[in-house]
Amino acid sequence: MIGKIRLVYDDLSKSDKRIADYFVEHKKDIVNMNIQQVADEAGTSSASVSRFVQKVFGLSFADTKIELAMSMDVEEEISGQFEWHLDFEQIPGALLGGMRCVFDDILKINRLADLEEITEILAAADTIYLFGIGASGIVAQDMAQKLIKLGKRTIYTHDSNLGTINSSLCTDRDVVISISNSGLTKEVLVPSRKAKQRGAKLIAICGTMKNKLCDLSDYRIIIPNNEPRILRLTSMFSRYGQFFVIDLLFIGVAKKLSANPEKLLERYKDILLELK
Repeated sequence: MIGKIRLVYDDLSKSDKRIADYFVEHKKDIVNMNIQQVADEAGTSSASVSRFVQKVFGLSFADTKIELAMSMDVEEEISGQFEWHLDFEQIPGALLGGMRCVFDDILKINRLADLEEITEILAAADTIYLFGIGASGIVAQDMAQKLIKLGKRTIYTHDSNLGTINSSLCTDRDVVISISNSGLTKEVLVPSRKAKQRGAKLIAICGTMKNKLCDLSDYRIIIPNNEPRILRLTSMFSRYGQFFVIDLLFIGVAKKLSANPEKLLERYKDILLELK
């Protein structure tokens, strides 16, 4: 839940930011406090606290405390699962638990109705362009391969120069999916901006809602960053989250294109038969 506060923090009013700061700094205390106590400590009114939790979480104060307690359990679960002294046989269970937490967070932050709308515009697109580099590039390539299997014209290249050139081919009948955890990656921002200028719809997959890429986008999908400190050598859980989202979109697009998945794959299988 603290992740939700961070996502919307820059758009909050000054008074709401004061409440948000108190939630972030005293989340463990709030679980055992009533709404008036929180208001007094945050230097505001109980009505303001009530409006804040409704605006940010869509919940009453009582339900917010329950969700907050559960989310703290999740954070502690992820962090606790990844102690350096873990025996190797404990690591698979720790990874699975962490993945479940990330997937749950994604579904809490992003509305399913918005994800379904994205599948509709992908299914209707003439061409789908994907931009991403590094770890995000691996995710972009995986999605490109999946969409091609559905018969969707999809373009992705690891070469950022060529990707920028590709963006000059975009039209208002095309859709762009740009993947960048920070939303600040120049090699993703430049082609995304050029594609938008040519009328393409832009879907951003980012780690936060407030960044340059999300500001450009027509649609945004947020992948919360829940990396335990011990694993910050690499973006492990955010990558799991990105794959989870693109698989959701892939299945959604497939269902939009046909009620029979076998028919979608017939042409693809026939082409590959020539290689055998």
